[in-house]
Amino acid sequence: MFRKLISVAVATLAFPAGSVLAANPVAMLTIEQSDGRTWQENLTGLLVVDAQNNFSMVQGSNTTGLFQNGQFVNTVDTAVHPDYWQWTTDAGTGAGYWNWHTAETVSGAKPASTHAGDPWMAGLNLHNLGGHGDPDLTYAISAVNNNTYTQTYTFAVGEVIAPTVNSANIVHADIAGALTTRDGSVVISPFGTNAAIQQFQLSADFGTSFVNAGVDVGPQVSAGSTAAYGIFAADAAGPTGQTWNYIQILSKFTLTAGDSASLVGYASITPVPEPEAYAMMLSGLGLIGFMLRRRKHAHA
Repeated sequence: MFRKLISVAVATLAFPAGSVLAANPVAMLTIEQSDGRTWQENLTGLLVVDAQNNFSMVQGSNTTGLFQNGQFVNTVDTAVHPDYWQWTTDAGTGAGYWNWHTAETVSGAKPASTHAGDPWMAGLNLHNLGGHGDPDLTYAISAVNNNTYTQTYTFAVGEVIAPTVNSANIVHADIAGALTTRDGSVVISPFGTNAAIQQFQLSADFGTSFVNAGVDVGPQVSAGSTAAYGIFAADAAGPTGQTWNYIQILSKFTLTAGDSASLVGYASITPVPEPEAYAMMLSGLGLIGFMLRRRKHAHA
């Protein structure tokens, strides 16, 4: 079920394994531009974990609204760290998100601010990011290709599973969003040999290695103008034979020049009760029914 609604640039976001009893998610964003320049962002401070080990994105309205070099700041220092995140509120919806951009504009300049005629060379908006002990994961991002060549984006988010899954299971994944263009056509494609944009992965060694869960979603879409993307969804019997203790969504896609994509992704794994558990449940229901019938007859 669908739950929620950077130059080649490569952006990765990963959550190394943490304690099952006290989750400590760590987030890193890396952007590699075609000119060889690499940007690395520590986003750990943008996450908050509750008592149930659920993590979510910090709302910037509760902060200084500026996040640079891994921490909240009152003012940004672009001489030391030229890129930064800024909390932005959408004028139309009132919703907030974290906006990131490179130091360079399309013209190659590095001004403190920009304008529509010379926008930032690459940008990314982080709308939502969360994980739950159920376990399931969700994210919402927007990538903007302001250049005259195709860009590639990679975004990954993962978490420790609590409790682990070591039985038969059902896996689900979905992806949806919107595509926009400034040049009359837009194309979003899976990267390289990938058959789909979004892969759902499982790990039995806390994220050191992964296997594919079998529910890849998100095909190539070409459109002549602004267009909806998805919903694309898949369900399957998940892989078994190991104790799964970590899950990850990996989304990797390319955008042609002048295009933007906003994507929302979701994935989950649900254990299937063993036959013995079903038998116990059914026998319990039968006993309850017997007791209710007996009580009814006793009062007749």
